Amino acid sequence: MKNTKILRASALALVAVLSACGGSTTEIIDWQNVEKTYLSETEIGVKDTVNAGALDAYTESNPLKIALVTDSGTLDDHSFNEASWKGVNEFAVKNGGGEIVNKAVSTGKIHTRYYQPSGEFTTPTRLAAMKSAVEEFGANVLVLPGFLFQGAIKEAIADDAFKNVHILALDCVKEDDNYKPYEYTENVTSVIYREEQAGFLAGYGAVKDGYTKLGFVGGMAVPAVVRYGAGYVQGAAKAAEELKVTSPVEINYYYAGKFEATPEATTNAKTWYNNGTEVIFACGGAVFNSVTEAAAGKADKKWIGVDVNQHADTSLGEAGKQLLTSAMKNLQFSVEVMLTSYVDNNKTWISDYASKVVTVGAASEMCKLPTPEADDDTGCWGFKNWTVEEYNTLYASLKDGSVKVNSNSDNTALKDANFGVNPEYCTVNYIE
Repeated sequence: MKNTKILRASALALVAVLSACGGSTTEIIDWQNVEKTYLSETEIGVKDTVNAGALDAYTESNPLKIALVTDSGTLDDHSFNEASWKGVNEFAVKNGGGEIVNKAVSTGKIHTRYYQPSGEFTTPTRLAAMKSAVEEFGANVLVLPGFLFQGAIKEAIADDAFKNVHILALDCVKEDDNYKPYEYTENVTSVIYREEQAGFLAGYGAVKDGYTKLGFVGGMAVPAVVRYGAGYVQGAAKAAEELKVTSPVEINYYYAGKFEATPEATTNAKTWYNNGTEVIFACGGAVFNSVTEAAAGKADKKWIGVDVNQHADTSLGEAGKQLLTSAMKNLQFSVEVMLTSYVDNNKTWISDYASKVVTVGAASEMCKLPTPEADDDTGCWGFKNWTVEEYNTLYASLKDGSVKVNSNSDNTALKDANFGVNPEYCTVNYIE
């Protein structure tokens, strides 16, 4: 039997925990006993076209070469890999590359190519794909989307094959596969995102729209996904407090353990929907397929996408009509902005980026929800009661710092303290 923790109102919550033998125990949980941390953002700007003359040294026969190695999953994952790859290609097209043909740019002054690790996604297979991009394609820049590249980056730093290659990592910090710290060289930079802000906006909007029974299905409990989920809970609680709810918003919370659909995730989502859950945040690559399968045929059930505006994915069919919103981090645009800076700075990272982990969020519009006007998609706004104008007001408060969202990504500490929110307004049913 799965253990769950159902948190009740009061600062020190009495919690009944079901045991495998059918009994229960009671424990006291202090929901306020969670460290408050707030990631400091770096203003990376919005420049996505290079300075005049910055690419004069390159020709079609001697182009600037940018390669991307896919994270777990495929290039067409409708999420992290795909958005990052779009950023690479859009940068190339805007700045001297030719047209995108067969998913890549192979004419003009900038060429692009992607590589997918062969077989299992492991540090050795990632490193092998990175080396192929350098030795076969001659990549000048490697774009590596996903925290699972952390170990491969450490190996690449020690490998002479990469000594003249610049690396742009996404979601990576300076830790190897065993969480041991290491340092980047000047050729390496990484961008991480304040996902908790995007999650906050999604949870807040769902409750403001009238939903009181929510769900969260994450891929893996890694910092980026934990921040999304923790922000989602914080946003739901904030909206519930403002609405002065008489009963707390309820959130079922579960990690699939993979960035893909799993039978267990699908079963959980189906059970939740059947038992009254109205909206599920599908947070972790292709894990959304478990949620959309569970929602199929249930027109009144909604789901929330992640990383990109998933409503723009026309392959979703009926599931696209059930999408409430998407908690986005602007992967594509951040890749374009960082590559522009690299070229403008004589094909090196500026001092603010070189050997550093760069954090971006609402301040530079890198974490947000899609809106019909900003994203040129009339169907991306699934809210009926919460308006775009109200969203813009809240977003402005996130940008100027008057509304703060806890960046804490310690999943154990968060789950043991109701994610740091008052159970009077929101309770979390965390499923192990």
